[in-house]
Order: sequence, then structure tokens, then C-alpha cells
Amino acid sequence: MKTLNQEILFSMLLAAAKDIRKSVPLLNDLDGQTGDGDHGTTMMRVSQCIDNALRNSGGQDWQKSVEDMGWAIMSQDGGSAGMLIGNLFCGLATGLEESELTPLQTATAFRYGLDKLAYFSGAKAGDKTMLDALIPAVKAMEQLALESEDIAALFQSAAKAAQSGAESTKAMKPARGRAKNMGEKAIGFVDPGATSISILFTSFSNHINATNKEKCYG
Repeated sequence: MKTLNQEILFSMLLAAAKDIRKSVPLLNDLDGQTGDGDHGTTMMRVSQCIDNALRNSGGQDWQKSVEDMGWAIMSQDGGSAGMLIGNLFCGLATGLEESELTPLQTATAFRYGLDKLAYFSGAKAGDKTMLDALIPAVKAMEQLALESEDIAALFQSAAKAAQSGAESTKAMKPARGRAKNMGEKAIGFVDPGATSISILFTSFSNHINATNKEKCYG
């Protein structure tokens, strides 16, 4: 699979929304160890916004649909995670200018999303936030996009990097959010926001690889 288009992206996002809903108890439990225990509930609302926006896009082009989805996520009641994820998707929408994206264009679109999220969060790598999974995921996409024309491989690389990034937060002292109040006591716990990013990219990878296999062997 050499290009990403609206059909593939929307199906990836809907699959990710489904996986987020399955992960709500896990995410709330992780957040309960260092925060308010409601991150999973916030991500449940995010998943509902994804479903509503994409299933009722009314034939809009994907740039407009994803931007509207981002704004819907930012407008829902919930914690800061909703605002950050919404900015991620609004930034991503900036890169959806063509009807089909090459691997490099796909990586660039996700870079826009990362940059927008990072700007509004004010966080940086090592602060024990979702950026610790998102930054390596996007960097992995950018690196592989220079070497490969396979969209599925691009997301597989991003998923592995996001998983590793999320796991790395276990050793970090938080510098943002309520977890910051725990100081060194938060060391040893994985950041729930980084875990959410890992779930997103793992779902993207699983779905697009399954789709790719169906096209090759179905």
C-alpha cells in the first residue's frame, strides 16, 4: 500500500475509537495511580466524537472532516487530554490537502499534528506526558518515509516507537498536570496519556496491516 486516502484514514480512526473504548478501564486505572482517575472517561468521549464526526461527515472532504472532528473533541466536557487530542487532529488535518498522501506526506501530516499538540501543551520530551509516545512515533514515521513506500510499514514503525515511548514514561518524574504534585512518587507508573497515544498508533497499525493483507490475499 503506497498511499493513504480518506477511506483508509477514516477506517483507521474508527478502529482506534473502538480500541479506546475497550481500554477505558485500563486508562482510568493508570490515571488513578498518579492523577484523578478519569483519563479513560475522557478518552471515551474522544472516541464518541470520532464516531460521530466520521459517520456523519456528509461527504465532506477529509481535511474538513478531520478538522471538524478535532474541534468537536476540544469542545466536549473532560480533562486536558481532550483539548490535546483535539489539537493533534486539527494539526493533522492541515496536512490532508491532497486526495491521496505518499508516506512522506503522511508523516508530514502527523508532524503537523504533533507540533500543534506540543505548542498548546507546552510540554516537551521527558515531561511524562503523551508527547513521550507521540514524538518518537512521528520521528519513526519521518525516518521510514525516506526509505520505504509502504504505508503499512510506516504505521507499524510508529506503533512500536509509541509503545516504547509510553513504557519509557515509567522511569520519568512528571513535570505537567496533577501527576506533577506527586513528584518522585510517580516514578514507576506509566503515563496514561502516553498510553492513549500508544493505543492509537497500535490500532492504526493493526488495522492498516489487516487491510493490506486482505487486499493482497483476499
